Amino acid sequence: MTNKNNTNHISSKTPRLFIWSREVMFLGTYVSRQEPYRTTQELMVVCLQGTLNVKAGEGPPISTRTCLIPPGIWLDRKLIESRQAVLGIYFLAPFSQDHAALASHMTEVGQGIFCHHADESAVIRAMMKVRNQSVITTQEARSIIRDALIPKPLQGLVFREYDPRLLTVAKRIRAELHDSPTLTELANEVNLSESRLEKLFKEQAGLPITQYRVRYRVFISTIIMALGYSVTEAALLAGFSNSAHLSRCYRQVNGVTPSSTFLNPPHLEAILDSSATSLVAPLLEGQPAI
Repeated sequence: MTNKNNTNHISSKTPRLFIWSREVMFLGTYVSRQEPYRTTQELMVVCLQGTLNVKAGEGPPISTRTCLIPPGIWLDRKLIESRQAVLGIYFLAPFSQDHAALASHMTEVGQGIFCHHADESAVIRAMMKVRNQSVITTQEARSIIRDALIPKPLQGLVFREYDPRLLTVAKRIRAELHDSPTLTELANEVNLSESRLEKLFKEQAGLPITQYRVRYRVFISTIIMALGYSVTEAALLAGFSNSAHLSRCYRQVNGVTPSSTFLNPPHLEAILDSSATSLVAPLLEGQPAI
């Protein structure tokens, strides 16, 4: 399923999924079923083909080709109608400047949603190029996409300061998939009360600590399944109790089940950066080779 040299040869009819250590990018090739779910991550949604309509405020729906969505938004057809769209979705790196940089280059339409990237045509061309180019590395793909999304004068700018105590908590959660440190332990480690930690984390991460933990486990399971492991193997390795637990959480985070993502035609092609495979290497020690 995955080319371990980070180079992939596919037809343009196959959806692609690029995975780095902090970002994920899905590039579709067909109109997919739209299921309602609540976002747990900042998303840049791009309509590669077809129509995308957003109704985030008063007035008629807005037709757009680009849409920036924050965490905690209930995505259904009343808000975003994408049943006639072939989508590219860029899952932004958490605790980064990406969302703010993109928002400064777009128009807010309500509910924290931004539309109309200042250079939509360049963004669409970049995603189509990355999707359709027969041979491409993860480094090339990331560079092409980010140069189109975030103008060079905005790259490297600091739009938002994050509390270092929250970054410490997030790092601890990522490091301990199976041990699950309690809220009390996390709060004591950064000298905050539990209530204060919960409030600050939700303000800056956009979601509660418990959901952040689940989202990261789902992300790790995605990498493992992209390497060819089964849903059951990925569930246990990523800290879920069983495959049903993973499937339920995966659907809550992504709006689809892992089996529909990795097992059903037209067979998603996952391309992993070495930064992503290094995250799961310790978990896969002693596992049978795929």
